[in-house]
Amino acid sequence: MQADPMSQFARVERMSNANHCNSRFLEHCNNNFRLHRSMKPFALLFIGLAFVLPLFGAPSPDAQKLAAADCTFGFRLLKELNREQPARNIFVSPYSASTALQMVCNGAGGRTKTEMAQVLGTADLPQNAVNAATLEIQKSLDAAGTNIILNTANALWCREGVAIKPAFIAANQQFFRATVESLDFDRPRTVSKINGWVAEKTHGKIGSILQGPIDPATKLFLANAIYFKGKWQEPFDKNATIKRAFHLRGGAQKKVPMMEQSRHFDYRRGAGYQAVRLDYENSPLAMYIFLPDENSSPEKLLSIMNGDNWQRITKPGFSGQDGTLQLPKFRIEYGVELIQPLEALGMKEAFSDTADLSGIANHLFVSDVLQKAFVQVNEEGTEAAAVTFGAVAAAAEPMPTIPPFRMIVDRPFLFLIEDQNTGTILFTGVIFDPGA
Repeated sequence: MQADPMSQFARVERMSNANHCNSRFLEHCNNNFRLHRSMKPFALLFIGLAFVLPLFGAPSPDAQKLAAADCTFGFRLLKELNREQPARNIFVSPYSASTALQMVCNGAGGRTKTEMAQVLGTADLPQNAVNAATLEIQKSLDAAGTNIILNTANALWCREGVAIKPAFIAANQQFFRATVESLDFDRPRTVSKINGWVAEKTHGKIGSILQGPIDPATKLFLANAIYFKGKWQEPFDKNATIKRAFHLRGGAQKKVPMMEQSRHFDYRRGAGYQAVRLDYENSPLAMYIFLPDENSSPEKLLSIMNGDNWQRITKPGFSGQDGTLQLPKFRIEYGVELIQPLEALGMKEAFSDTADLSGIANHLFVSDVLQKAFVQVNEEGTEAAAVTFGAVAAAAEPMPTIPPFRMIVDRPFLFLIEDQNTGTILFTGVIFDPGA
């Protein structure tokens, strides 16, 4: 793409979000889209999948800070989506969303940048530190271990004739390893090309993100994609999977396939919940499953969860214990427009006509932030995808006997997938109906 071949962006009427995403998929997964914005010169696409990442050596202090910020952002985003979509299955990649938004931050200024940094939790990190930490984490994610498939990718597609600031392009190429391409947005094959990138990077689990024709006002698409497929360290026996009752919100029941396993787990009995950690084979990645007590709920549990508590209290509180776990198999396809929840979290200026994205080009604002995600959990492991367009021995004393626990996940629950090396939460979700 040429460095500076065009005029300023024009402002024009927006079309509906259906021009920017697979509307049938998003309608099926989430009917909460806003369709009333007046301009659409810039759209973000987010695609995310579950994954595993070994990191070579300890993460740098800035990478640890960025991972902690992503963790806090992830919990806040999940809370807001749950508030807006009560009792609905939700699955998102906060890592994918924050990565794509950090790409935009390289072109933001003034109050626009301040709000974005505050919501993303990176206000105390200069942009060059965020960029370097992002690259460090991305490299660790892409260094997948044995029996693991993990891919991350970033891309920028610009409308032909649009002049994007060279510094913005350079930062995203250097630190986000983004591919950059200038395309004729008026040709139908451009939609096919972008959707082909999405399908390739998510191994076909997310087939498309765009539905043509592209709005004439759209000048730039930016996307992050992530894909993960991993086997459990301790697979479930398929012969032990039987249909059992799952208690839905409101008192109804549904028969769903429930996996079962009795062994030594990393387990935690918290205030109002049980939790278990399931490791992936030859990987620092793990899934954490949180089951609220019968007199509690996912909403009550989410209200006490935040990045600081997770890092200091919750995660260190897991310890080895014998027990039995029953966990439903589930598969979720989820699509969401993220502008409304991001505005609720305090990121407003970027989506207004007074946005300062002059580091990208003049007269721009973010018109769409879309994420589509997929996850499947079964006896063998997890497959997930998303797009967002971490002695002196003494004689042992007798230990008191701890009775085996029973964790029967037969009611709404929370889960997340975290990289143990960096502490980055890659995916998070809440399940109200595993058979939906």
